[in-house]
Amino acid sequence: MSPKPKHHKVAPPKKQPVSQLTIFRIIAILCGSIAFGLGWGALSEGHLWNDGYNARIGTGTSTPTLAWVIYGVILIAAGVFPWKWLLDRRKR
Repeated sequence: MSPKPKHHKVAPPKKQPVSQLTIFRIIAILCGSIAFGLGWGALSEGHLWNDGYNARIGTGTSTPTLAWVIYGVILIAAGVFPWKWLLDRRKR
């Protein structure tokens, strides 16, 4: 008698782990949207400066509200930019 053929089990396809680049993009877009939304909301209410108090120095501080809008746009652009394409082109 001939030996029986062995049946190999086909392994199910493995799920690809979420890359660090994808996590960076999600966080950048989320934080950028929050910063942009808060800055835009403050500007539409007529607040041109965010005033605060620095307890360590003991003085008042102020930040232009437009800066929050710009930070938001930069973070959203960093999240949308095709970094993988740029990294692949750089390796050539």
